[in-house]
Amino acid sequence: MKFKYLFLYTIGIMLTSSLSYAKPPCNVESFQAIDITPEVKGGVLDKESGQFLITEKPMMRCANITFSTAHTRNRVAHMMNQGFEAVYYDGNTSKSHSVTFDEDDLKAGYVKIGPNHPKTAYVCFTTSETPINTISCDIK
Repeated sequence: MKFKYLFLYTIGIMLTSSLSYAKPPCNVESFQAIDITPEVKGGVLDKESGQFLITEKPMMRCANITFSTAHTRNRVAHMMNQGFEAVYYDGNTSKSHSVTFDEDDLKAGYVKIGPNHPKTAYVCFTTSETPINTISCDIK
């Protein structure tokens, strides 16, 4: 009976320790923020003063992101469109809506990513008044 408990205890320790050392499924190694100034301006007529006030949209927040995954395999490039999340300096968050890879990295719509095969993607999020602080990824 003692052997059974010792065996189960040992198995539990082995499983717990291997999980604690497991790599995250996706790791952002670096990013370079790119801010795109909108070309379109709008305006509002102030009824009290009679003046037309010109307004600008906030900048589109994009980034070149170098990332890797815990396991090497070919992944469908367009399936990663919402796989990144940006945290802005004001604390707001945004999911990516566009992920683009270099044409040389794509083969029939697939891109090979892994721990020894990091890739760089051009990723766009939403418009925001504040710049990007951090970026994380959720690509299995």
